[in-house]
Amino acid sequence: MMNKKLYYGSNNIIETPTLGKGNPHNDYGLGFYLTEEFDKAIFWASKNEGGGYVNEYAFNPDDLKILKLGCETKEEVLTWISLLVKNRFSYSLKSQYKNNIKFLNDHFPIDVCDYDVVIGYRADDSYFLYSRNFVGGDLSLESLTKAMKTGKLGMQTVLVSRKAFESISFVNAKLVQASNQYALFRERTSEEYRTIVSGQDDSMTFFRDIVRSYK
Repeated sequence: MMNKKLYYGSNNIIETPTLGKGNPHNDYGLGFYLTEEFDKAIFWASKNEGGGYVNEYAFNPDDLKILKLGCETKEEVLTWISLLVKNRFSYSLKSQYKNNIKFLNDHFPIDVCDYDVVIGYRADDSYFLYSRNFVGGDLSLESLTKAMKTGKLGMQTVLVSRKAFESISFVNAKLVQASNQYALFRERTSEEYRTIVSGQDDSMTFFRDIVRSYK
């Protein structure tokens, strides 16, 4: 397979990504989070005060074990939620929703340590709010799925194993200027989310309905 291009928007040039560095409370845990979309990398780099850099890498996925999480099926969405709960929910939220979280752990267990790469939706703070509202029972599965697609944050490629880190090589870095794209994005997604929530009704599938369907 030919090498793919991956991009990382940052306030720094990163020629040699380091396994084990970063925030363990990101969407899929500790890893190096990249995108296949150059424009998305610009988006993340330009939100930094003073601008940033789009780092480009060549990526060879041959022989890597890859977990792909979309939102085309209920199982994919619930597996995605299960990972977010594990990595991004605070201790207090885990205590508050412990019964629903136990259900997710029991029925949609997933361990990214079994994989080299995870490809799935990116969850910024607004997406995290959607996942919390879904687990809390206020947002339907249909609304969550629509919100994931509407927000257009896109998919991210996350390197989680040493083998995956060895599969990329730095190409170059492009300087980008600071912009208000991210602030405008947050405003737009907030309005879209309010519209989605206002269209909910009792015929939709809420967390309680999913739990009931497995009994």
